[in-house]
Amino acid sequence: MSFVAKRIPDEVISDVRNSVNITDIVSEYVQLHKQGRNYFGKCPWHEERTASFSVNEEKQIFHCFSCGRGGNVFQFLIDILNISFPEAVIKIAEQQNIPIDEQYLKNEQAPKPKGKEAAIYDLYQQAAKLYHHMLVNTQAGDAALNYLTGRGLGRDLIDTFNLGYAPTNELLLPYFQEKGIEYTVLRDSALFIEDDEGQLHDRFTNRVLFPIRNMAGQVVAFSGRRMANDDSPKYINSPESAIFKKSQELFNLDLAKQMIRKSKTVFLFEGYMDVLAAYTTGLPNGVASMGTSLTPEQVGILTRFAEILIIAYDDDEAGQKATARAIKLVQAHSNKLAIKVVRLAEKLDPDEYLKKYGATALQNALQHSLETPLTFMRKYLRNNYNLANEAEKLAYIEAILKVIAQSPNQIERQIQVNELATEFAIKATTLEQQLSHFEQEPQNDQRGHANPLSVTKNKQLIQAPPLKSYSRIERAQRTLLLWMIHDPLVWQNVTALDDFHFSQVEYETLFLMAQGYKTMYQTFDLGAFLDFIQDPNLISKMSELENDPLISAPQLSIVPELIQIITKEIPLATQIATTVADINEAKQLGNNELLLQLTNQYISLLREQQASRQ
Repeated sequence: MSFVAKRIPDEVISDVRNSVNITDIVSEYVQLHKQGRNYFGKCPWHEERTASFSVNEEKQIFHCFSCGRGGNVFQFLIDILNISFPEAVIKIAEQQNIPIDEQYLKNEQAPKPKGKEAAIYDLYQQAAKLYHHMLVNTQAGDAALNYLTGRGLGRDLIDTFNLGYAPTNELLLPYFQEKGIEYTVLRDSALFIEDDEGQLHDRFTNRVLFPIRNMAGQVVAFSGRRMANDDSPKYINSPESAIFKKSQELFNLDLAKQMIRKSKTVFLFEGYMDVLAAYTTGLPNGVASMGTSLTPEQVGILTRFAEILIIAYDDDEAGQKATARAIKLVQAHSNKLAIKVVRLAEKLDPDEYLKKYGATALQNALQHSLETPLTFMRKYLRNNYNLANEAEKLAYIEAILKVIAQSPNQIERQIQVNELATEFAIKATTLEQQLSHFEQEPQNDQRGHANPLSVTKNKQLIQAPPLKSYSRIERAQRTLLLWMIHDPLVWQNVTALDDFHFSQVEYETLFLMAQGYKTMYQTFDLGAFLDFIQDPNLISKMSELENDPLISAPQLSIVPELIQIITKEIPLATQIATTVADINEAKQLGNNELLLQLTNQYISLLREQQASRQ
């Protein structure tokens, strides 16, 4: 979408901003927990084990105490979705059914997004639209459409997921060439394969296509399922590109995230068809990793939205190995996600189960045929041992006891021990004695990683925001600036002084911005002021000031003291720093007479500084 240069009216922006609660918007992307007056979660822009990302519902702002990002609801969408300010306003307006005049939405003369990444995003959007058209509206796509409907997918579902078809003959390259798209953009998009002579060819031909969308709903890649009965790979996927990093994307997260957040539960599937199968049963909160190898980045993403992770990989050997890896990975990188494992009958995957038993049976199985990680690991480990052999039987019992020893659930531990005792005709007390031995030391797997069941905490760690250390002078500037912005009397007292200014550029700039804002508006509104600032760094700085717990409510009686520190101590501090530099230079030159003179000057300045603080 492009926009005219004319700004959306302030009253419209204000109406849109005031129509939503920032907590509701942020919660679509970050799992928040109430602590005191604020909400906390893990920052979506950097990895962290404790929650330092804060949402202040009273002030309608967010702030990360680790990376410093901050702002109002518009700035959050700008940062999280990489969109412009007008796009953020319009996105919320559309959600709240607030009409925006057409003149602010589009204009043929408006500049198009710049940069190769923007161009590649546009190529994928066009490609997805073209491939979907080929599937549902052309004779060439009939076979692919029949294949999908034969798998139980209705037209509504096909449209919802924007499934497509790449025909046998090349389609995409001539389509874009006719539009005059540059060769380098086409090559870097990863939509095409480059041969030895530098010629481009469609990457996908005669395949059903599953668009891969990022969290914002933008198409960033495709996965193509072959239609021909040949020796080619069953699935081929887009390689990584400027807009696609497979370790950071999850199929269907953009559509599933609201239900995941609402239910606090996410289903993790092995394949795209499994996600679609669950969707048809009324379980839209399913996602699939890009292949069976879950990544730490994907675990981090899921942790923001969910509290319960239900792993529903295939029940074949590869799927079970992937499940075991996923359990270890999740427990190693998340102290919040509680894991459950789906075990479908007859080793069927969800898509196969749907075809054989129907939607209701699949929904019941996904919700109720669940095992704990401990039960899964006990059954999984059995496959590694020949229990008919006495030595291997003992090795298996020892291996599973080591796993049980690390489980935090005392009741489940007792159940597992009792079942082992019954299965192998061993006294439960004997197993408990051996179990207590393994409890004394941490258990590692063969690669040296902690046992996946050793993590005991299931609540998100929320750490008190770290208090930054500021000098007396900077603390005075921070306090006075915030008081001035919020209190008209403090503002009036300070601005009445001749030549008053803040010594640090960011504070002085915010002061000047506040001057401009106050000449245009009679009352101060924090959200509107953040929109007025526009500069992301200054918005973050203002949000940091608003979240500084050491800045109290304005106190007019203390204002003169703050002014004294800023106007008197800052020049003294500058003189002292200059004198120290001159003393060091005199020492290097061996000028003892000058050194004595500078030392006396330094002592005098220190006395003056001390007197100014009394």
